[in-house]
Amino acid sequence: MSRASIFDLLHQRQVVSEPVEAPVETRCDYLPDRLRLIDGLALTAAGFIRSGEIPEPATPELSSSLYGADGYRLLVHRVGDAMSVNEPRLGRLDAKALRLHQLIQTVVIEALMMLEALPEESHFDVLLSAPLRAGEAAELVQSRLRDAIAETQYGACLGEVRLAPEGADPHATLDVGEQGGMPYVLWIGVDSLINDSDVGSLRYRDLLARASRGGGLYPGEAVAVLLLQRLTPAQEPTAFDSGWYLEAGIRREHAPRATRRDHDKRQALIALLDELWPAAEPSSEAEEQTGGDETASAAPSRLVIDALGLPGRAVELGGAVVERWPDLDTVDDGLGVDALSGWSGEATRVLPFVLAAAACTPEQHALVLTLHAEQSTQAWALKGCAALAAAAQPAEVQS
Repeated sequence: MSRASIFDLLHQRQVVSEPVEAPVETRCDYLPDRLRLIDGLALTAAGFIRSGEIPEPATPELSSSLYGADGYRLLVHRVGDAMSVNEPRLGRLDAKALRLHQLIQTVVIEALMMLEALPEESHFDVLLSAPLRAGEAAELVQSRLRDAIAETQYGACLGEVRLAPEGADPHATLDVGEQGGMPYVLWIGVDSLINDSDVGSLRYRDLLARASRGGGLYPGEAVAVLLLQRLTPAQEPTAFDSGWYLEAGIRREHAPRATRRDHDKRQALIALLDELWPAAEPSSEAEEQTGGDETASAAPSRLVIDALGLPGRAVELGGAVVERWPDLDTVDDGLGVDALSGWSGEATRVLPFVLAAAACTPEQHALVLTLHAEQSTQAWALKGCAALAAAAQPAEVQS
């Protein structure tokens, strides 16, 4: 019997290795005060909200288990078509976490379809704003979300899935810190207040709608998703013709609204709007040739407000808008999140921006205001990328 040659033995020992993909490097040099909002969607009691698709406001229904201080059943906004999931372990850990998991799983495929608008093989992170207090429940919800994405064609592009920090500012929420992050982000906000604990919290904060007064919030639930891009200093503000720039917001602390006169509240809101959305005048010959700073002077096309149903908010907003933008109608051009689908807690961090994107074209601008807090007001400007790009073109090109 002949002996095998050294070349035969080497061939038998050769191991064919799989090609090793180069790891995608995260970045930490993103701009801290500007994001690009690409798309958004939400599922509420009123139905799905998508680009160009805003349902009619939902009618609250009587809860079968929740009662107000007067002994009568409460009116609530419940999502009627959430997905049924089999997670008995999560149900034993936290009944509310199970409901949040159901809402997330209902929209995850729809949310991933928004990634079709990105360049091929674009990597993204997922941030989850959700009141998941129990650590084990939070890990389970994040794990199931990660598994659902991994089963799709986008699994290979998924970066990090993590809980977002508390707080309402989108720029702070999407900040990557020293650990870095992917250029694109799916930001998911979800909450359900249709339970005794959250209803008690609304009642304690005097936000709950009551028959004895003309105003208040109805407990609701929702899941909202935004697709955003973290921008680097090298990316010019006029580089995109779709989406909206979400600029740094403004937050103002003040005395409780209930203790202030209508005139004082109106003037304070006007001052905030003047700072956020200045009406710039041409200051040079070049600006005069292009009509000045159109992005600053143009009025928003849409107003999105988180809680117009609370006492005094409509008067405060209406008076300020009439003085600041006389041609803007708070009824025809305004959208109230609470009027559409009730109050949905953590989801309301994301839902107003979804509404703004759904109501506007890339040539339009929107103003987002949060007025629910007694002692603070927040506002953000959403500027249409196409409008900014057009305004930056020389006058002869525009003509």
